[in-house]
Amino acid sequence: MDDRARVLAELLKDAVECRDAALAFSGGLDSGVLAYLMKDCPVKLYTVGIEGSKDVKNAEEAANTLGLELQIIDINEYDILEGILFLKRIEPSISALEVSFELPLYFVCSYADERDVYTGQGSDELFGGYAKYLENPELMSEDLNKLMAKTKPRETKIATLLGKELHTPYLDKRIIEFARNIPKELKIKNGVRKYVLREAARYLGVPKEIVEREKKAAQYGSGIWKIMKKMAKERDLSVEEFVKSL
Repeated sequence: MDDRARVLAELLKDAVECRDAALAFSGGLDSGVLAYLMKDCPVKLYTVGIEGSKDVKNAEEAANTLGLELQIIDINEYDILEGILFLKRIEPSISALEVSFELPLYFVCSYADERDVYTGQGSDELFGGYAKYLENPELMSEDLNKLMAKTKPRETKIATLLGKELHTPYLDKRIIEFARNIPKELKIKNGVRKYVLREAARYLGVPKEIVEREKKAAQYGSGIWKIMKKMAKERDLSVEEFVKSL
């Protein structure tokens, strides 16, 4: 195991505080690592998705493996419409794609009883999680800059307006600085995305099925994009036109 994986594991442990908290949980690597690090804390997992969605199935399996309490937030068209309107009040020009990946956070912050909400935001940009990085790893730096300049402030505002405090351990300054200096071949190795993070997770003792799980982006794994497409089609609009029309 590369020493950088061990250092990353220690940085992640330092970035997670043990507190009564909610964790946005998909059952994948990013949230799985956080759940494992918080398993001895009073943490509750929250998963957003339509019935039978990939994220719900993965989350149920992973929560059972970790022995942690899981709350499924079952969503429908009405919930999504309310969520879109909430997000558009914050940012009228928000795109349909941005809406789709912010809705899970909106639902977790709306449903969770806990004040502190943890997410795995930033892991993909830091460690090469998106498929597009296989062809162009240089996009990681560009995407991280966009995340820090636009997405993170927006998500902090979403949480604050819903009475929550947002925590993003992967975006700890020490982890960002460390990740920027990790060679790209350790982020994507032999086609395996987030290689160094997976190695750090193994070092921590995260169960193998969580370490090796591949997952879709939240808007697809949860079924949110599927519902948004259906709602748009019923109005004879594209998803972008539908969101703009509201």
